[in-house]
Formats: sequence, structure tokens, C-alpha cells
Amino acid sequence: MGKAADHREVIQERKRQEREQRVQDILDAAKRLFFLKGYLKMTMDDIALEVRVSKPTIYQYFQSKDELFFSLMIPSSEKTEKELGEIERNLLTGHYTSGSTLLHEVFQALYNVYLADPDAFRILQLFQQSGMVWALNEDVRRDLVAKAHSTFSLGRRILKEAMEQGLIHRRDIYPLNDVVWALFVGIVQLEDTKSKGKGDNIFLQTTMAMAERLLIEAMATDGARSARPPLTK
Repeated sequence: MGKAADHREVIQERKRQEREQRVQDILDAAKRLFFLKGYLKMTMDDIALEVRVSKPTIYQYFQSKDELFFSLMIPSSEKTEKELGEIERNLLTGHYTSGSTLLHEVFQALYNVYLADPDAFRILQLFQQSGMVWALNEDVRRDLVAKAHSTFSLGRRILKEAMEQGLIHRRDIYPLNDVVWALFVGIVQLEDTKSKGKGDNIFLQTTMAMAERLLIEAMATDGARSARPPLTK
């Protein structure tokens, strides 16, 4: 009886792993096709052909192309909230004694999100910035927009609390939050263009470090005196 139960567990675990691998193969194929054909031109037939499975097999895991891409993008959004959420908790408990350290960790948090899945990060930003989000069905679009609003709200709370603690200079929080995000995303997109989408541009870290330094010098109350270590992989 024990051996039979163990055997069933082994089979179930193998099926679970096979399912996870199949889902990952589908998501990886969707990423490749996105950069090759674009979201509007690619089809579920294209994805099935890329993965070498039937289209009904794709629909076993994703009900639509919109749902597939939502599943692809949402981990980057959730990781951003997790990384920034940890910074907010540290900030509220008095962890930071300098604005330069805080801003460095914000940049490092965003960099961690990018490194976790560069293609998914790029796709998420393209959807949000190019208006492609409006091509998604209403439910998926609403969920994705809600995630974006939550992330930006979190960023504004961090900046507001940092100002209250005297770690950074007082500025209008809304445009400042946009500036921080635009600096990071803009540099990623610029370096991607220079590397022709290969994602291996050697100047990404150095350019990001300079942007971080300029922001620290402009915003951190200790910015003119304190140097931070470079971003790390």
C-alpha cells in the first residue's frame, strides 16, 4: 500500500513538472514571437507552431492570447511591488539614515526586477507606454492597469515618507515619481536599442549608475557627500 502511494506521488510530481515546463515553453515562445512579429500580428496558431503543439493544447493552459500575455507580464509587476514594498517597510522602521542609500536601493530594486526576466520587463513596459494595453480585453486590461496604479502609488508613498524623514529634498511627489521610473525604464530601452535587442549591452550598468548618481546629487540631502556602490547582478 505504501509503495503504491509513493508511486502515485511520483507520477503526480512528474505531471506537475511537465505542466510547469509546458507553460514555460509557451511563455518563452510568446516572448520570441512578440519581438519578431508584434502582439497584434502574432496568433495562438503561431505560438502553437513555435512550441510544436496543437492549438487546443495551448488553450488547456491559457484561455486567450490576452490571458497568456497577462500571465507573462504579471510576475514582473508583482516582483516590483515586492521589492519596493520591502523598501517601504524598512523606511517606516527607520532603517535608512541617508537619502543616497535609499535611492540606491530603489534603483537596485528596479534593476533586480529587470534581471529576473528582462524580456517580460520589456514587454510590460511596451504595453504600458505604447497604448497596447488598450488592445487587451477589458478584464485583463483592468487587472494590468490596477497593478500599475498600485506600483506607482507605492513609489509615491516611499518618496513622501523619505521627505518627511528629511532624507530627500521636498519636491512635487507625482512628477518626481515619474522621473525616477522614466530614468530607469528609459535607460533600459536606450541600451536595448543600442544592443539591437540582444540585451547584452555592456553600458547598461554604467549608464544606470550615472543616472542614479545624478538623481542622488539632485535629491538626497546627503547626495553631494555620499557615493554608493554600483548596481549588482
